[in-house]
Amino acid sequence: MQIHVARRAAQLGVFTPEEVVAGLRSGRFLPSDLAWRDGMASWTPLADWAEFQGSGVPATPAAMPSAATTVPWEQGKSLGSFFATAKAALTDVPRLSVGRYGFGEWLAFCYVAVAWSLPFQVAHLLMAGDQNAEMAELLRRLGGDKFGQVADQVASAPPTPAALGIFGAVLGVAFAPLIYAGTGLLHWVGQRVFGIRVTVERTVAASLLACGLVVILLAPLQLLAFDLLTQLVVTALACIPVCVVSYRALGAATGVNPWVQFGVSCFVWFVLCACCCVFPVALFALLSAHH
Repeated sequence: MQIHVARRAAQLGVFTPEEVVAGLRSGRFLPSDLAWRDGMASWTPLADWAEFQGSGVPATPAAMPSAATTVPWEQGKSLGSFFATAKAALTDVPRLSVGRYGFGEWLAFCYVAVAWSLPFQVAHLLMAGDQNAEMAELLRRLGGDKFGQVADQVASAPPTPAALGIFGAVLGVAFAPLIYAGTGLLHWVGQRVFGIRVTVERTVAASLLACGLVVILLAPLQLLAFDLLTQLVVTALACIPVCVVSYRALGAATGVNPWVQFGVSCFVWFVLCACCCVFPVALFALLSAHH
């Protein structure tokens, strides 16, 4: 049976048990390297595999943290462990590589993340002026008759009541983690297309971790008191380091190189966008042909 071996956030490859034993004896592999094969719930240090302990491989030192208790969020559900997990994603990414990554635990993490962002969303809604007027001004800056017409329509629309905006933000807290879980499932499908064999539960849980980190890091930006264009530019620039943090965490949690995971995401979203664009056009053409 093939065994996947990873060190920190990078996969070393797929090997037979015999190759793993030889690698441990030669120093190619370390007892602390993580390994996984079909049927296992999570990645486990090679030193903890019973089949390798009789091959001259030292047992896991008592001081080494258990794979089940290394990620702070899995040690206990509290605000302290929540922020400790976010801090680990920024300063100690390898620490994220040996968690259990059960779906329920990380769905709860994502709910806490979107709840954390809610006060920032509400503050933004209360602080913001007439968003329609700002959007209309931005469209007018782009120039052209078409943009001018759209700007006039936007400016004439009544402003969204603050209560309705707050209700929408609360509704987002209720459904956003489930949507993120759906994107994690699509990411797992993308992994399978490229032959990356990580369990669906671990992939979805790791995706919830990554999405939660994005929400945590971007939420404070909603307090920026800039005009709409400046806020869009600042948020776009902030997305670059935030994406780096989230994909490093995703890579560590799944044992797959972060750049590979980024490529999988690009592939999945390209396919989704292509389907969303091609299907309506094809449907319209089909209906037009019948008429």
